[in-house]
Amino acid sequence: MAALEGLAAALLMTASIYLIERQPGVGTARPDLSWYGDPRNRALVEIGLDFGVVGMIGFLWFMAVIRRRLAEREDQFYATVFLGSGIMFAILATTAAVCAAAPTLVVHFGGEESLSDSTIALAHGLWFGLWGIGASRFAGFFMSATSTLGLRFGALPTWLGRIGYVLGLLLVITGAFAGPLDFLFPAWLALVSITLLFSSRDRSAHPHS
Repeated sequence: MAALEGLAAALLMTASIYLIERQPGVGTARPDLSWYGDPRNRALVEIGLDFGVVGMIGFLWFMAVIRRRLAEREDQFYATVFLGSGIMFAILATTAAVCAAAPTLVVHFGGEESLSDSTIALAHGLWFGLWGIGASRFAGFFMSATSTLGLRFGALPTWLGRIGYVLGLLLVITGAFAGPLDFLFPAWLALVSITLLFSSRDRSAHPHS
């Protein structure tokens, strides 16, 4: 269950980031604000926002299942970092997605037929601050805590745990969510989920005597 929820969350996050960052002036450098007048473009952004919210729900479910599997073995220190950083990431990522989608929402629900450059600039600034500076660092904390727990209890292979730990620390230091690195956390989450899924199948196929 944890593997499937994590994989679903990773796919939804990836789709959400891609669709929301297609907006001119928010995730791209295209200055053509007439893009927002096309209902199809606005619909894709709103779908991306929906994907992001549902993806965060799947991510929280992923954390809940992991904690349930640890049960009494759960270390209180790392459990606090794991849970707290995951919740903060979900909050900041959801808020960032709403702020980034603001230009589309203003046109669709605010009754505005045209947008000013300041509206686009504000959306871009909020997106960068919440996602690239705030959410990225909590994602790094979460990656490091998850990798530590995975190595301690043998849930993750050594190479994956070390990669997650190093990448997590780098994110905490640099907050490097920008360009292709926007997809770093979903890619890591998908890799962890696939690893958990196949390791679970291996244990089922080779039960202990």
